[in-house]
Amino acid sequence: MDYNSEAELEALSHVARDASAPREDSAITPAASPSPSAMDDGHPGDVVPTKPSSNLSTLREEEFMAANTVLSPKLEEEGHGYFHWEIDNWMALPERAVSQMFTVAGHDWDILLFPRGNQASETVSLYIECKPKEVKDDKEAGSGGPDEWHSCALFTLAVSNVDDPEVFKVNSASHRFTAEETDWGFTRFSDIRHLLTPADEDTPALIANRRVRISAYVRVVKDPLGVLWHNFHNYNSRKHTGYVGLRNQGATCYMNSLLQSLYFTNEFRNAVYQIPTEADDPKKSVALALQRVFHSLQVSNDAVDTTELTKSFGWDSLESFMQHDVQEFNRVLQDNLETKMKGTVVDGAVAKLFEGKMKSYIRCVNVDYESSRVENYYDISLNVKGCNTLRDSFANYCEVETLNGENKYQAEGFGLQDAKKGVIFESFPPVLQLQLKRFEYDFRRDAMVKINDRHEFPPTIDLGEFLSDDADRSQSWNYVLHGVLVHSGDLHGGHYFGLLRPNLEEKWYRFDDDRVVPICASEVFEEFYGGDFGPPQPHQHQPLGTTARDRPRPASKRFTNAYMLVYIREALRDSVLCPGDAPIPQHLLQRIQDEKDEVARKQREKLELASTLIVKVVGDDNFEQHQGFDLCYFDQRQPASNALFCERMPRAMTLAKFKATYADYIGRSVDDFRLWSMVGRVNKTIRCDAPLVAESLSMTLMQLKENKSGKWPELRLYCEMRSDDVPDDFDAKIPSELSLVHMRFYDPSRQQVTGVGHTYVHANQTVRDLMPRLREAAVLSPDTPITVFEEVKPLLIDLMDPSSTFRKAEIATGDIICFQVSLEAEQQGNYRLPTVADYFDDMHHRVCVRFVPVPARSDVDNFSNGNGDDAADDGTAGTETLSPVLHVSSKSLYDDVSYWLAEQLGMRDPLKLRFYNVAPTGQQRSAVRRTPTTTLGDMLSNSLYSQPPFNSLGVPEYTVMYERLEVDILQIESMRGIRVTYVGKSMKDELQLEVLVPKAGPAQKLIEATYSKVENALRSVTQRNGDGAPPKAFNLRLYTVASHRVDRVLDGSERMSELGNPGVSDIVAEYQSPESNLDVIPPAAAAAAAAQEDDGSRMDTDDVVVFEKSCTEIEVFHFYRELNHAHSVPFLFKVYPGELWPATWARLERKLGLGEKELKNLGVVYGAQGVQELRRCRVIQDGEGGASPGSGQGTPSVTPPPPQAQQPSAEDVEVDDGTPSDREMTTAVDNNSTLCLWDVIQQTRVEEQQRLRMIEDDPNGLAQMPAMGPPAGFLGLHHIDRSSRHRGAHHERAIRILN
Repeated sequence: MDYNSEAELEALSHVARDASAPREDSAITPAASPSPSAMDDGHPGDVVPTKPSSNLSTLREEEFMAANTVLSPKLEEEGHGYFHWEIDNWMALPERAVSQMFTVAGHDWDILLFPRGNQASETVSLYIECKPKEVKDDKEAGSGGPDEWHSCALFTLAVSNVDDPEVFKVNSASHRFTAEETDWGFTRFSDIRHLLTPADEDTPALIANRRVRISAYVRVVKDPLGVLWHNFHNYNSRKHTGYVGLRNQGATCYMNSLLQSLYFTNEFRNAVYQIPTEADDPKKSVALALQRVFHSLQVSNDAVDTTELTKSFGWDSLESFMQHDVQEFNRVLQDNLETKMKGTVVDGAVAKLFEGKMKSYIRCVNVDYESSRVENYYDISLNVKGCNTLRDSFANYCEVETLNGENKYQAEGFGLQDAKKGVIFESFPPVLQLQLKRFEYDFRRDAMVKINDRHEFPPTIDLGEFLSDDADRSQSWNYVLHGVLVHSGDLHGGHYFGLLRPNLEEKWYRFDDDRVVPICASEVFEEFYGGDFGPPQPHQHQPLGTTARDRPRPASKRFTNAYMLVYIREALRDSVLCPGDAPIPQHLLQRIQDEKDEVARKQREKLELASTLIVKVVGDDNFEQHQGFDLCYFDQRQPASNALFCERMPRAMTLAKFKATYADYIGRSVDDFRLWSMVGRVNKTIRCDAPLVAESLSMTLMQLKENKSGKWPELRLYCEMRSDDVPDDFDAKIPSELSLVHMRFYDPSRQQVTGVGHTYVHANQTVRDLMPRLREAAVLSPDTPITVFEEVKPLLIDLMDPSSTFRKAEIATGDIICFQVSLEAEQQGNYRLPTVADYFDDMHHRVCVRFVPVPARSDVDNFSNGNGDDAADDGTAGTETLSPVLHVSSKSLYDDVSYWLAEQLGMRDPLKLRFYNVAPTGQQRSAVRRTPTTTLGDMLSNSLYSQPPFNSLGVPEYTVMYERLEVDILQIESMRGIRVTYVGKSMKDELQLEVLVPKAGPAQKLIEATYSKVENALRSVTQRNGDGAPPKAFNLRLYTVASHRVDRVLDGSERMSELGNPGVSDIVAEYQSPESNLDVIPPAAAAAAAAQEDDGSRMDTDDVVVFEKSCTEIEVFHFYRELNHAHSVPFLFKVYPGELWPATWARLERKLGLGEKELKNLGVVYGAQGVQELRRCRVIQDGEGGASPGSGQGTPSVTPPPPQAQQPSAEDVEVDDGTPSDREMTTAVDNNSTLCLWDVIQQTRVEEQQRLRMIEDDPNGLAQMPAMGPPAGFLGLHHIDRSSRHRGAHHERAIRILN
């Protein structure tokens, strides 16, 4: 036996690394998957080869390939071959060795060997490389040229002993070889030591005497669809399939699959295109957004975005990450389109395609009587559980139920009869959408689960057997499968995609969001039925023996299965799919072209912005008119009347060329001026820095900006005109002893400053030496006394000493000197802003404030006053239109502003004004508190995220809201405001009032103030309605509300400190007619009471009053699901003896003031006072406009509940979509037409007394439990969500069983 020497072992040994990937120089990154045998062994590089018991030999090629390169039954071989490479001297191999070329199935192949590893030390890396067929011209290579070739192959690489081919190590893989991935194999094929070391004494080493054989076995596989083993890098759906997909916004895959199905229904697409949408907004119009999606699917080469469509639904970005119900989404979309199509040429197109008719019937067996109802449908929901095929689901849907025994049907005119109940179809639509009920409620788990049972759907199905006898059978009712929408995952998450046949051909495609891939028909009908995976077959081809993967494992469910099927009627298939692209409306093409032009324009602007920059130049004329600080404002504060030169110039333009351009702009010669750079100083001022003389003229504008104006978005320059003050050498730098200063004169009588030019001062000159030049510039007499200031920064104006030199005063180039005529102390009192310092302080705080009235709203009372001190002034309070504008310093005091505004409004008392802050969005904020130090600045809104706009004068603009008060602001501060909710004759007549009352005292003050507020509010309403008549007399009843439940009725003796605490209790003022004692007695109640009289005579007035006093009041409130989830404003409602429920309900309807739709969905329950559990309440009305469902066999109107609720069994519970609530309630009233709510209340009182007596007799001491209070009770109004209740019927049934 041959062994390697120790020296050879040492020379070949390296450290093994875990890797299995293409070789590094192949320029591909993905790792190759090891063969099943290698994966089973865990670490294929660590396995010492042994002689297998099967006695396979690498030289018996066909047998070896059959064992290691196994072809799946679903694949078809194009050709196979093998090659042996014998290496005589392993030690002489280079770092990278290549075998001779060999040919298999028309492709050239070779073996790549890295004997010392490819970035994997101590291992052998082995690959196989494919060369494309020789391409004679581009037509043979396909549309993509010679680089578009590919070859799919299963290959096996084996290393064996030269003398004993039954000793080998093998690895197998499959790969799609392309121009980007020409080679594939194993970076860690084997550890070198394992190749050099024999397994045992009877087995030779693979590398013996430096000799080894490397064999390659290749089986090329046909790729009929062109995507076998595709990695989909740089995959172009339009190029490979002719179709494009839709981008997923996060969780919109369900929508994408449905949209693709609708798009390929060509008749539907044509109808959508014909919807008139010329004037629609694409962000709000679903029809226009859908047209644009369809157009993009038709012409785009890339995946189509659906963001515009989801925004037209009103969805935000968060809703795009939430999966919605596909069936509900489809119905909402179709409803929206049907509405948009009404009155157009495509009116009824959706119904024509998707609408069918079904009949629900009950047919008597023994008599000729049938009750039926025909309904339209757009889709059909079919059961999956318990149904193996689609036909089984239809049979289950149309299954007939027999009504007999105790469940007989009450036939009109025939009494109780045996009957058959079922559903039959009158017609099926051309496009039949079937929803498979994959998600159902599991009673054992008490949760929704996904049904992954196997459910087979055929390519064609004849539905004629499920049609009624009266159906039109002139054409076949055979349907052809058009699309399958698939869900992969479970209840909590998953992915949706569509399998569609876009046209009349038999080609199927998988539309998976942005990727469209061709698939075979067998995959459509077998892979997505659902059901169990069969136990895997053992790997017969593994040469190293069986592994854990070969052992049978339990069957598992397929979690990827169909959930929606789309069938098209075969007789109408040609018209529904009408071949060819639908004509796109011209207005849509024009709109899209305009948008493309706009995008191109913005792109050009973007390129222009990248290649240009803004240049701003300030001149002496701008400085002369400037009323602020510095030479000018370079931002939005600069007034339009004093606009700077501002143009966008090429970045590469030189300063010399720009100077010529600017000279043409001002109409002067380039020798008449020079430009200065501007600099931003540390004190946040902007001043001249240095002249741009000859050496700067060759610099580009971008270089100047980076050097001089780097922190600004534009290049800022100053233009100095040639004058007598300028040094002789105008084109040279100024001497260091000279400084350019600007001069500004202030006139306190006009409260204005004027720029009077610039001059040069020497550092050794004094301020007094400059004064003659200042007087000359301001046209003052030579003997006029002046005071000189330096503008350091807006709030720092320094008085200059006339005897000080400019060097001592630290005057430098760019500084601004401001001067004025000197004023004596007594003269300064004659001016509002006597000095330069006062002027700049005022300018720094100058604001423009627009005072607008608080918006008059019907639900807010603004303390408007029709009487009193300002009656003449405030007669139009609440409809104020005056909006005075004030230009003043923000340091102005509150009282000064109030006096000015009162004068503008014609008010006598400025203290009857209150101010409010206004948010940047224009919304009213809190009231401004008046203090001695409150200023106008405290009234202005300040935000870190937004700046106020500037007017034409460069002054920031603000808005402040004002309100006229009934009392002055001083009284308000000593009182407290209580929010009172006023409700009129109906609950929809609701106003929010703020009532001022003393902070201490009885509640009677609140009642009196509320009367006044309500009277003023009603008067305002009548004035707005054009009715000048005063409001009628009325009464109010005030009560407190806690957690939307009535707490107590106020009688005026309560303390104010106990009332109106926000978040604790609210105050409600309820309107009551003063004639209520006589007028509100319902006629039905009065008649019932009169009928109880022995002599049958009518009651007189005294009897009516007594009858009125005998009524009782109960609380009425709204709730959602549970009693403790109360909402809205509660109220008290009178109940009369003998009044039947229909009459009571009519009065309650008038009080609620709700619409017909809301009333139809309103459930009513009655409960005794103190009851907190919904199950202890009685159902008065179930939300269908009548009583809750029952047998109707004459049950009594009131049935007392049992002492303890019985637990219903599963057999006793019936599922009914009309369930009146989300929990079981005891004693539902069966016939409310004879119900008297008064009797219900009285019986509840009796039951309560019995309960209390039981507690008193309890020997365990329960008699100490307090009573539940007055037994009058309450009515709870439950607003029922019918759609959610219908969807949750099975869930509610399970809850009732469990409870």
